[in-house]
Amino acid sequence: MARPYLGGSSAGVKELTEASTLTIADSGKVFMLNATSEFATTLPAPSNTGWEGTFIVKAAPSGASYTVVAPSGAVLGSVSAGAADDVADTSDGSDTTITFVDGSAVAGDYVKLVSDGTNYYIIAGLGKVAAGITIS
Repeated sequence: MARPYLGGSSAGVKELTEASTLTIADSGKVFMLNATSEFATTLPAPSNTGWEGTFIVKAAPSGASYTVVAPSGAVLGSVSAGAADDVADTSDGSDTTITFVDGSAVAGDYVKLVSDGTNYYIIAGLGKVAAGITIS
């Protein structure tokens, strides 16, 4: 059964294998990052209050990094790493890119985002190692 979300009622899992720009209708989806040559994914404008998405590494980046990019506003928050008190990275308030780093990110690393109408907030995220996910 579909769950209603901003701009659509089609929640689910969407596999990303190449550069793409997400839309309002993608809200609520889980995005599996899966490619042999990594790519950039552009979020919809953060003015879409309530837009949310979860990005999970399905295939560990090799040769390049996966990036998730906000077209405006900022990405705020932090990502935890494997150890209980280890913070992978924290936004400085002007960051617009989340990077699943080549050679460090592994399958299962993830970040969940939500928009408040101005910025994107990291509401969950975990990497196996501190250098696996960066915010810049």
